[in-house]
Formats: sequence, structure tokens, C-alpha cells
Amino acid sequence: MDMVAACRVLLEVDERGSVTRAAAALRIAQSVASRRILALEKHFGSPLLERNARAAVLTPFGRDVLGAARRLVLLADELELDVERARLRPVTIGVPEDCTTRDLAVADAAAREAGLRIEFVAAPPQRRAQLISTLSVRVAALAVPSDQALWVAELGAAGRRPSDRPLRLESLRPSRHIRAPRDGIAGSSIHIGPEDDLPHIRDVLTRAAFAGGLTPGQIQVDTSTTSALAAVLAEGDLLLCTEAEALDLALHWRPFTGLDVNRGFTLAGDSAHDVRAVRENLEDEIAGALGAKVVSRDPETTDA
Repeated sequence: MDMVAACRVLLEVDERGSVTRAAAALRIAQSVASRRILALEKHFGSPLLERNARAAVLTPFGRDVLGAARRLVLLADELELDVERARLRPVTIGVPEDCTTRDLAVADAAAREAGLRIEFVAAPPQRRAQLISTLSVRVAALAVPSDQALWVAELGAAGRRPSDRPLRLESLRPSRHIRAPRDGIAGSSIHIGPEDDLPHIRDVLTRAAFAGGLTPGQIQVDTSTTSALAAVLAEGDLLLCTEAEALDLALHWRPFTGLDVNRGFTLAGDSAHDVRAVRENLEDEIAGALGAKVVSRDPETTDA
């Protein structure tokens, strides 16, 4: 028995004085309304209506339970409203700050086609992890080493001037006789922005630079991509970034040679359902926003 539906009939009968008029108000057949009242009476073990040819009125027992029936219907209506609000509430997704507006819009459009409402929250890596742990976002692209990643983006060095040659860190080694680096196309320092200020990226690059004879000051960590880009434009330095980022910043990108350094991302969330929905519908679009490629392996979903 549908208790809520039966109570709706009872309330309408009390208001309209007839099972027929109650059925019309609820847009159901009169026989359906009658069956619901009979089922309710059977469940309660007592008659609810006094019936005659002209009208139907509540018995004393029916009047006693009417208040509870009204509260049940109101609560059911409130539940339906809450469900609709929850359905309309977007799935918030934490993403890197360097994702372009267009790439995120492409992902949003794909989500809408799939019937999924999303909203992006841009934040640096550590902040995205915090947003997940505090349930401030429902899903996030977390930075992880590439062997744990769902998406991987190759990192290289971008500067003002074009070059067809991959970059060897040794070419930036200061000369004893000339202050400028040996590679006249590139600047003397490589700048690391917030998205790459992580041990599995920063430390790999720093160790390789040390092994190549670079000075400690030639690997610089900046507090923002803006300040790193300013150094590239003003001083001719290089920015550690993906090829997609370099294109967006109007810089010329070069891969490293003899050095494998990548950004890795996995999808995490408190709800495995949210993570699965985002991945199934937006895996390629988010890869595009991250400037990354979907790797062939299938890492286990990370739950915060």
C-alpha cells in the first residue's frame, strides 16, 4: 500500500465531501481512490469514512488520524522538493588554476549533454586536496605521480623564442667565461609555478639540474604563474609547463631530453558515484582541460 497516496485521498475526501470529487481533484479514477481508502482502513483496522448516496464524511476515527495524515503528506511534499533541489545542485569539481575557460566550457557542455550539472572550482594542488577532505567540493583532479595517474601531461620548458631542439638542462649551465648560458635561445633559469610545486615534480627537476651542473638559483619556485610568466617575458627565462599551457600563454614550448617529468592527475571524491559519473561522461574533456592524455591503466578510484 502507498501510504502517502492513500492519505492524499483521505485529505481530499475530507475537504470535498466525496470520493468522486476527491478522485477528480487528484486526477485518478474513482475506483482507484476507493481502493486506496479501503486499503488504509484495512491497514488501520477501523473505518475512516461514513458513506451514503450523497456524500462521504470522516468517522470519528478518521478525524482523529487526519492530522497525522496531513503531516505525512506535507513531509512527503517537502521530501520531493528537497530531492529536486539536490538533483539540480551541481557536482563541484576541483581543477587546476591554469585550466582555460574554453576547455572548462567544453567539459561543461559535454556534461549538460549527458544530463550532468557541474561547476568547476579552480585551486592549486594542496588546496584541491583540502577541498575534498572538507567536502567543499564533491570531486577533484588531484595531483599524483604519473604511475598512479588517470591523466598524464608531459612537462617541458617554454620561453619567448622558438626552437626546434629539445632542451638539455646542461645547456643552461653557466660558463666560467661568459655569464650568459650556453644555449642562447633559452634563459638561464627555469621557473616552477604552483601547480608543479610538488615533490614528484620539483625534486626530480632539481636533482636533474644539480646533476647537470646548474646552480641552485637556476630552478626557481614562484608563488603564481603570473610572476613566473613575468620572469620569462622580462628576463628570457623558461617556464615549466605543458605544451597546451605554452600555447595558451603564447610561448614556445620545448620538451626535455634526458629528463622525464610529468604531471599526473587522478579523480577523487567522497562519493564513488560522483567520481564514476564524472569519469564516465567527462574523462576526455577533463583530459583536454588538463592538457593531458588519458593513460591506458585504470587506477583504483581514490576516495577522500
